[in-house]
Amino acid sequence: MSIEVVRAVAMLATVIGLAWCVPEASAVGAEVRVVDRRMVMGTPATIQVYAPDEATGYEATRAAFARMAEIENALSDYRPRSEAMRLVERVDEAVALSSDLATALMRSVHWHRRSGGAFDPTIGPLSLLWRTARRDGVPPSAASIDFANDVVGLEKLDLDVEAGTVRCLTAGLRLDFGGIGKGMAADAGLEVLRAHGLVRALVDVGGDLVAGFPPPGEAGWRVRIRTVEGDDGEVVLLENGAIATSGDVEQFLEVERDGAVVRLSHLLDPRTGRPVDTRREVTVLVRGGASPGADADALASCASVLGFNGSMRLQDGTIDGWMRFHEIPSGTEIGRTRRILLASDPTWARVEAPAVLVEGFEFSEGPVFLPDGDLLVTDQPRDRIVRIDSDGGVSVMFESARRANGLAIAGDGRLLGCAEAENELVAWDDDGSVEVLASGGTSPFNGPNDLWVGPSGRIWFTDPFYRRPWFAFGRKPLAANVHRLDPDGTCEIAATDFVRPNGIVGRPDGSRLYVADLDGGRTFEFAIGPDGALGPRRMFFPLGSDGMAMASDGAVLLTGKGVHVVSADGVLIRTLVPEERWISNACFDEAERRLVVTAVDRVLVFDLPDDLAGSWSP
Repeated sequence: MSIEVVRAVAMLATVIGLAWCVPEASAVGAEVRVVDRRMVMGTPATIQVYAPDEATGYEATRAAFARMAEIENALSDYRPRSEAMRLVERVDEAVALSSDLATALMRSVHWHRRSGGAFDPTIGPLSLLWRTARRDGVPPSAASIDFANDVVGLEKLDLDVEAGTVRCLTAGLRLDFGGIGKGMAADAGLEVLRAHGLVRALVDVGGDLVAGFPPPGEAGWRVRIRTVEGDDGEVVLLENGAIATSGDVEQFLEVERDGAVVRLSHLLDPRTGRPVDTRREVTVLVRGGASPGADADALASCASVLGFNGSMRLQDGTIDGWMRFHEIPSGTEIGRTRRILLASDPTWARVEAPAVLVEGFEFSEGPVFLPDGDLLVTDQPRDRIVRIDSDGGVSVMFESARRANGLAIAGDGRLLGCAEAENELVAWDDDGSVEVLASGGTSPFNGPNDLWVGPSGRIWFTDPFYRRPWFAFGRKPLAANVHRLDPDGTCEIAATDFVRPNGIVGRPDGSRLYVADLDGGRTFEFAIGPDGALGPRRMFFPLGSDGMAMASDGAVLLTGKGVHVVSADGVLIRTLVPEERWISNACFDEAERRLVVTAVDRVLVFDLPDDLAGSWSP
């Protein structure tokens, strides 16, 4: 990864007019505040620590800086004789790694996989190429980019974790740990301070901050975040965690493209070999963990490449904190700030890769379990509903399924479906006969898409417009609303003002309704009144969803580019299967031990850990 420009400044750490390497100390109550400075990883670094006396404080800071220098000697791509630089000189030879370089490589492999390749420590040849381009003000040629990109890729390293060795499989490799190195150094510095018994400390390496306990009498280290002009910024309290920021504020290259000036970030996308061309600053806060600085550094680097929606995939169930994005869309000077809240969950973190249950769909949707344990799935382009029994046997339940999309089970046991052939909500009886429950009357529907049956028997469904091949030519979209069908047959609009409402689900007790505005990029929460009226909408999560499922404890599953598990208070817990092309919907089985998701041409099933199974409502 290329080196970030970080603008997060610890307010208590700010000292103006003092030269680097000049320490200072001041008494605070019974403790002495010691501030020491050095250059680390080619950038200014500051340590603040509270100690019983100056001598103890300075002894600890000197030891911490010495340890951070060891990290630099292992990882630097600026020092020609660093361990990382010497390693790549030895081709096709198993080379023993120091613990620091081994850790950097293993954590880089983790983030490479989690980011889908947006993080790659072998990006060094491209980093060097674009570093020269920024210095000279001239972008490299496409041929030179392709040439450098030929030696980029983790597959060109053979890492043997058990033996503690790595083999470079090709010449010309160059490692760049700029996306994780400063965080690792800050983590190491804080670890040394703690080993000296000093727990009230803040380590700042070029703006990557790692904090222990706060100063005496304070709730946390006060950190001001302000990324670019136009970002109002904010002040946060940091305790036993880390903050890192990544973006293109100071290091960039401006080039002319199609008659317009395009700003190219110093951040590179390893998947393309090109710079990120969206103006974006990402600040990450990580609480706790064994290496919060390295995790925050890597998360910020990955998120700067992936963007807001793409960064959802980074949550693996182990991270507490948040990611804050300030992005300026192309062609504008006005940015917007958004945040993704993150919460770790040791149980969800243990959910393993799914198995393929059934393949061969054109587009699978609407999974729902019948009371006998069989699973139904729609294949709308083929106009059929497929039945999958508990032994894995597959049969077609309805060959002509009225272009059914979302499915549900009514209180009387009948199968309900959003039928887009004639834009209706329907119910199937056991003999296959169909009852039309709602058709829009004088106000026809766009095409009911997904539905949820509340405990009172009310049916809620979304009505977005999708241009289907069976629709009449030139058909125009109507207002995309959410509708409610009451047990007495009354159907009315329940909520309006959506771009394209799609997924819908409610709490099992019927107190809340969740509606995903897929194209609007948001999921909303509504309180449900005794008469079915919805209260004011509240933004639940800053991402839309295709289909949705819910846990009995209130966790909501959103689908799209993966399965996003969101807690009842709107915090991202885990993203599953982010590599799938698309996840259209999800449901839990009646035994509450399996999670089934529809993934375009196939259906996947997750076996849930024992302590997770049983908490879910089908």
